Amino acid sequence: MNEFYDKLDELYAAGDLGAVEAFMRSTIDDTDENSAIRAGLYNELAGFYRGVSRFAESESVFKQSLGIFESIGMGATPEFATVLLNLAGLYRIMGDADKAIELFIDAKKKLEDAEASESYAYISVLNNLALAYQARLELVPALEYAGRALELMRAGGGGGHEIASSLNNLASIRFQLGELDAADTLISEALQIYDGMDEPDVHHAAALATKAAIMCRLGDYKGALQGFQQALGLTRRFFGENIEYAICRRNTSEVFELLGDVPSAIEELSDAVRIMEQIRGSDHPSVTDAKAKLAKLRDGARA
Repeated sequence: MNEFYDKLDELYAAGDLGAVEAFMRSTIDDTDENSAIRAGLYNELAGFYRGVSRFAESESVFKQSLGIFESIGMGATPEFATVLLNLAGLYRIMGDADKAIELFIDAKKKLEDAEASESYAYISVLNNLALAYQARLELVPALEYAGRALELMRAGGGGGHEIASSLNNLASIRFQLGELDAADTLISEALQIYDGMDEPDVHHAAALATKAAIMCRLGDYKGALQGFQQALGLTRRFFGENIEYAICRRNTSEVFELLGDVPSAIEELSDAVRIMEQIRGSDHPSVTDAKAKLAKLRDGARA
């Protein structure tokens, strides 16, 4: 499997998403249908689909992975719980925080029952629970879970990218609480870690976006614009025009508007709407809201 992951990392680094999918599909085809290896590969493929916002395919493949694990008697293992938490992460990204929290808690219990409460998967559950509660604006439990995840990561000697991701989660919650100094300290530490890496990391873009949001709140619009644009470049490199890419373009539009550059704000938001509509459909609240904002900007430009 080491050769598989080395090749996968190489393809991701090259930014060839079509080759990534084809490689994973061909590898899956070469494995036994009812094996733990195939279930693990399905988990990787579903994670890829989630990253590029192909949500229906992601859900289907995650469930295929879970089905295999259950059929071979691994329904109570950390491997099963890991796929379950990844499926829950999909529901969180899709905006179903309630369903996500239900599955995260189920995964958390399975990992505790398997005596894996110090594993990376367990820390990931805590981080994801923090994000899900944050989405429901329940910031007290969100802060508690994010803080515990970072504590476990530091104590266990977690890798730099893992600590940086936890720092970003905690910074995002502090930002939402209005604690800008604390948020900035946390995200600055995360960005130092990312900047010191030999290769670009898939989570670097999220940290750049958090930093940009803080700078925008502090009135540093030019710095915020640069941060969001860097985040856009990394997101597109690893995932193409996914939902995070669209959200970042909407944020960039807002910064251009604050800078008084309405034509650029319209251009950014127009593209954000196009991508959001492709992924979420024209009736999704976030899409209708973005369209209303775009119409307002265009009306103002014509006035």
